[in-house]
Amino acid sequence: MRFTLFGIPTEVHGSFWFGAVLLGMNDVSFLPVWVLIVFLSVMIHELGHALSIRAFGLRPEISLQWLGGLTSWSGGRDLSRPKRVFISFAGPLAGFVFAGLGFAVMRLRPEAVASLGSMPLKALLMFQAVNLYWGVINLAPVLPLDGGHILEHTLGPKRARLTAGLSAVFGLACAVAGYQFGGTWLAFLFGMLALQSFQRYQAESPDPTPRPETVERRPVEPTLSPELERELKRASDALADERFAEARTTAETILANEPPRGGRIRALETIAWAYLLEGKIEDATRAVRAMERHGKADAALAGGVLFARRDLAAARAVFEAARAVGDDRKEVVGPLIQILIEEGEVARAAAIALDIVDTLSDDDIRQMAEIAAQQRAYAWSARLREALFDRSGAGSDAIEAARAKLLDGDVKGSLVWLARAKESGFDDARKLWTEADFATLRSDCQAELSAIFPRPEAS
Repeated sequence: MRFTLFGIPTEVHGSFWFGAVLLGMNDVSFLPVWVLIVFLSVMIHELGHALSIRAFGLRPEISLQWLGGLTSWSGGRDLSRPKRVFISFAGPLAGFVFAGLGFAVMRLRPEAVASLGSMPLKALLMFQAVNLYWGVINLAPVLPLDGGHILEHTLGPKRARLTAGLSAVFGLACAVAGYQFGGTWLAFLFGMLALQSFQRYQAESPDPTPRPETVERRPVEPTLSPELERELKRASDALADERFAEARTTAETILANEPPRGGRIRALETIAWAYLLEGKIEDATRAVRAMERHGKADAALAGGVLFARRDLAAARAVFEAARAVGDDRKEVVGPLIQILIEEGEVARAAAIALDIVDTLSDDDIRQMAEIAAQQRAYAWSARLREALFDRSGAGSDAIEAARAKLLDGDVKGSLVWLARAKESGFDDARKLWTEADFATLRSDCQAELSAIFPRPEAS
């Protein structure tokens, strides 16, 4: 289900309705009203985020799934930490405002409220409660809730490990409290979030900055000899040429000669990559663990092994931590996008692809745009096609951008991209006059369409 609200593209997944129905099954007679209340309350919450994002000059997009939502944005502008804190707080704040309005009505006009009848009165009270409690729950300092993001932005990217650790502790505390007060679903929710935060904590390395009093005592890393550097390069070259057995053998020979710590880490890294690329996941896992006894494994390698093991939550934590510090390598972003697609977060996957579009091949961009279109994330599909057209100038990409914009409800934008396709040399007018996706233009904008692509004569 897709629509535009206050100019903000919004998508509601089927899982959202399922979750709302599941929570309201204890009162079947009130179920339709309950589902509507949950929908309105979550929309108010996400609109709080979205409108604050737009106030900072960015383009928000809302996606509702299960019992929550995700508001992402594009626009290329970096936001300061105080602005990010405000955006995170704006969602709960919007819910508190609407809950407060409900309380004010009941306080100021009690006779009018009393005359509503039992069902409307129950709905009003439930609307206030959902907006109030949903906001309070979201302000818990647990990732990825709003309170967790407030904590994250307040401490800053250099304290990502501390943030993850605090999030895990608070999540566990909330899970225990939820269980003690009879909130089984709250205990389950915060238990899962605590586990995810703990996995993220494990994925983050400790702060490598030495304390001032230990700087003088820290041993100096021995310089690798020219002979060792040559052997390491030989192993690396064999790996790059997909001569995996040779790469492993060379690296294992290096390890047998007991090299300094730096050489040992690089040799183990080569072995782990060779095993991973051969599909020998258990061997790759052992090599990574051996490497981590001497230092932190490369994020692309560590995350790649977790991804191959299908430990998607841990892999996602590693890749997202890497992106948080500016690591946009294809080996990091590629599997992260695949994980997001598998978890149904197609809009976010497309947004990440758009962020690094200059590093992707044309085929990768087209594939991501097609996946976004298949999952009805038409706005993101259009943006990817636009970026691809700006690079390649291919009229077919302009046509697909026009198609996606039209399916997203942007008729004017679709006509603009049809004109650009025409200018680039695209001349298959029959496609536009026969394919079902362009039916809206043929029925509502026939004159404008004819001006760009005259209707072909019947053969």
